[in-house]
Amino acid sequence: MNEKAVGLILKEQDYKENAVILTVLFEEYGKLSLVAQGARKMSSKNRGNILPYTKGEFSFDYREGKTMFRMKTAHTLELYRFLHEDLNASLACAVLAEVINAFLMEGAEPSFSDHCFKLFEEACTAWNTKHPADIVLAVSLVDVLKTQGIAPDVDECVLCGDTSVSAISVNDGGFLCASCAMKRNVRFSEPMRLRAFRLINKAKLEHLPVLEEAMGSALKECDLLAEFIRTHAGLPLRSYTLFQRMFQETGPELPASSGVTKGA
Repeated sequence: MNEKAVGLILKEQDYKENAVILTVLFEEYGKLSLVAQGARKMSSKNRGNILPYTKGEFSFDYREGKTMFRMKTAHTLELYRFLHEDLNASLACAVLAEVINAFLMEGAEPSFSDHCFKLFEEACTAWNTKHPADIVLAVSLVDVLKTQGIAPDVDECVLCGDTSVSAISVNDGGFLCASCAMKRNVRFSEPMRLRAFRLINKAKLEHLPVLEEAMGSALKECDLLAEFIRTHAGLPLRSYTLFQRMFQETGPELPASSGVTKGA
């Protein structure tokens, strides 16, 4: 049966002669692999419609129980042009795509697939409308961590429950009070850093304007969340290394009212 379905491309990899395998997150079917025969040929009609981190309509013969199909045609619905033109945004998107791809098994629960589809689509739209790459990434990573039950605990000390906190421990899973931090030999964090990390963990993408005004940059929060993923999910998160290096070199665009010095 020839199906047409809307999906978001998470990944592309070369496959055999002139073919590629697309990892596509569909609104209806969840994550599937599509083999695009001849897509690497200059004459391919599908070549310009299978760019990673774009939204498209794909036709293929869907059969329940299978997870890999031969793609017939692809048509781009949303290119997210600025996302691809801006280096920080494209690298941040690569990180989120890697995380979603790792957590979202083929054949996963429809509710989780649907949640991931909406999150990735909303994040791509946010990057495409020029919201800061690091803030969008930080909020999106927290969202995924919450679905897996491994999000940082930012309400109280994770060891004793004291609401007066002084440090952040990746290994312990969140905030620590002064006493527990000293026992665990964890360095204290500045109150401003604790507030920023808590704010990121409580926010959603709909709160981006508030976050941008309050924080300016969220690279340090991204660094912590990447370590949470590596530590508690066991993901190498290779894409984050490049994002981190390039973001530090180019730097975030900070609003004039942020009071934060670029590169500080």
